[in-house]
Amino acid sequence: MKKILSLVCALTLLIGVLPVFSAGAEEPVEITYFREELNRNSVAYYSDTAWVQEIEKRLNIKLKILGPASSDDYNTAVNAMLVSGEYPDLLFYDWDSNYNGGTMAGIEDGVIVPISEIPEYKEKVPNWFKVLDEHPEVRRGVVLDDGSIVSFCHWEPNIARSAYWGYAIRKDWLDRVGKEVPTTIDEFYDVLKAFKEQDANGNGDPNDEIPFSCCNWWGTAHPGMDSLAAAFTLKVNTMYRNPQTNEMTYWTEYNNGENFKAYVTTLAKWYAEGLIDEEAISQKYDSWAAKVTGDQAGAFFCFPDSVETWEASIRQTMTDKGYGNPDDVCIYGLVPLKGPDGVAYNYDNDNALVGYVGSGQPTVITTAAVKNGHIDKCLELLNFLYSEEGSEIINWGVEGVSYTKDADGNHVWTEAVTNDPDYPMSDAVFKYALPTLGGWPKAMSYEAWGSMNLRVEDQILTHKNYAAGDAGLDRPGFSLNSDEQDTYSRIITDVNTAVSEVYLSVITGQKPVEALDELLAQVRSMGVADAVAAYQSAYERYLSR
Repeated sequence: MKKILSLVCALTLLIGVLPVFSAGAEEPVEITYFREELNRNSVAYYSDTAWVQEIEKRLNIKLKILGPASSDDYNTAVNAMLVSGEYPDLLFYDWDSNYNGGTMAGIEDGVIVPISEIPEYKEKVPNWFKVLDEHPEVRRGVVLDDGSIVSFCHWEPNIARSAYWGYAIRKDWLDRVGKEVPTTIDEFYDVLKAFKEQDANGNGDPNDEIPFSCCNWWGTAHPGMDSLAAAFTLKVNTMYRNPQTNEMTYWTEYNNGENFKAYVTTLAKWYAEGLIDEEAISQKYDSWAAKVTGDQAGAFFCFPDSVETWEASIRQTMTDKGYGNPDDVCIYGLVPLKGPDGVAYNYDNDNALVGYVGSGQPTVITTAAVKNGHIDKCLELLNFLYSEEGSEIINWGVEGVSYTKDADGNHVWTEAVTNDPDYPMSDAVFKYALPTLGGWPKAMSYEAWGSMNLRVEDQILTHKNYAAGDAGLDRPGFSLNSDEQDTYSRIITDVNTAVSEVYLSVITGQKPVEALDELLAQVRSMGVADAVAAYQSAYERYLSR
């Protein structure tokens, strides 16, 4: 606390005598910012991008990025910097996940400057506080338990962008077996049965179809199957909101475990009937994707940005084999399926409501900015990034260079982005703007993001359908205090391990369904209720902010 009081006094004295730099100053003010470098195929350094250079010119600053080139060693680099005591003016870091004691400890240790301790802070960053005042869900995501505000992070004016994944189905297969697009788990089952039995790919062999295929994603997760849990009002191995009570729950505990058992036994039935790819648990991405594009898989886990790649191959297959209409929708992204509770909860196991604010990706002002006399200039930069003008620059670049506007005011990328001689559009754009990356203090433009990731009709429809899911299971972003984290961590790792082993074994028939009752009893004996209570306590504090 003494450090905080000393800091406040220093701020008051320093800010009163800070020099004022106008846009016409001869020497720009150098702002140091520790974060990983851009490191893209088309451009390695932020300093070489048009949007950074434009902001530097408008604010008369020089933004010096000090972090490593690769995010793989970023936390190590931050820790080494913090140990050195030589801080930058601005620092990008997930304090609650990586710093002993979290964000509050960063303040107490004399690293972070709370925005709310800076004299006239609201007047200095009005654009950020306008967001916080108008969007309580964003404000709760950045306010600490003691009321302090330290974070500047990206936020999502349109949370539809966070509909990252779901299920897609071959529309031509549906047409061939005479089925409508499924909307419920039962309808999905009927479709998979038809795919299995009716030569859905039309090659004359009724035994080579894989009705539903997915893979062992990232080496540890099985989102193709895990995401179906949402139809049973569940989220796999994580704390989430009970939509009936708005309290935290764990998937084996919701509805006394009945929905968990229904989910696992349903998938076990499908697996036993050959409706789920027998290699789904272990196969890697390339093998799985080859089945999707090779006319073997009828329904599959899918990211919207995979659609553009996959549909080209599928349409070519349809042309080569002379069936269907290659001009019709061939990959149809499903609206999340309804299950026993009758609600189409979104599949995404990320927290969609966190899409409002990247609170786990904050930029903070450090005490070095006080020593360097850079507080006002840092705040001017941050405020500009949240302005309409700044948002347009960071998301689209420089008008007339990377984009223009049509007669209706819509943004249109120029040929500098769409027709780069060396790089595809998805790489070339990073020379000019930052439309598809979060992490910076910014308002994430859905339009700019969509221009890169929703480029064909099937993609647009798929993402629209994914985003139509109910967000009732999603929990907003909040942090546990040290005692809560200790309780949660002590219990949940072993619980998740036990649950994952049993439920996957039951699905694949290696264990009988009776093992689920034994599992539920085991999980409760391991103290899962205490882990839920730890999250509930943190959630209640979040709601009270």
